[in-house]
Amino acid sequence: MAFNIEDFKSNGLARGGARPSLFDVQIPGGWPGAGDSTATLQFLAKASSIPPSVVESIDIPYFGRKIKILGDRVFPNWSVTVMNEENFSLRNGFMNWHEFMNSKIPNVLNNPSGDIESYKRDILVTQYTKSGDIIFECKLVGAFPVTVDAIQLDWDAINQVEQFDVEFAYDYWIAGDAISSGSIQTEPNYLPTPGPTTPINALG
Repeated sequence: MAFNIEDFKSNGLARGGARPSLFDVQIPGGWPGAGDSTATLQFLAKASSIPPSVVESIDIPYFGRKIKILGDRVFPNWSVTVMNEENFSLRNGFMNWHEFMNSKIPNVLNNPSGDIESYKRDILVTQYTKSGDIIFECKLVGAFPVTVDAIQLDWDAINQVEQFDVEFAYDYWIAGDAISSGSIQTEPNYLPTPGPTTPINALG
């Protein structure tokens, strides 16, 4: 076949491709034990990921050979890298969330409401086009931080901003129309391609 750069430009990478830097992370409604300091997370979450879709397989042995059959869907832990402010607002927020989940000294869940899942929150990850429209949105349902990483201190680390990672466990994630509709039975069709300035999967 003939190789034509114009074919690639028009068909291989339409509208210049999605950019990994055009995203934000939000926790609507705040988090437990920390007040509402989550608004800054939208601006200070500098690195994260769209969570993977993982369906495991089961090996069935037979006479020294194995076949693979469908296993269960699993949801690996998800993480976000956060820039640290001098007032430690987000760092303290995550630490207070941990304290709410399990206090260091009394070793109990701070659960005055009696809700067994009071420590969980939903997290929104949104990716945008270069014109600012939403092209993909997913919600991590029932998330809570399992690790708030250390902040490295170093006299040689000049002209840098502190950052730390937070790792979350969560029940499952949904995307697109399932977020605004509240339906978790059927996921949206991922195949349609949006127009150059038309948002899809946006919250209503």
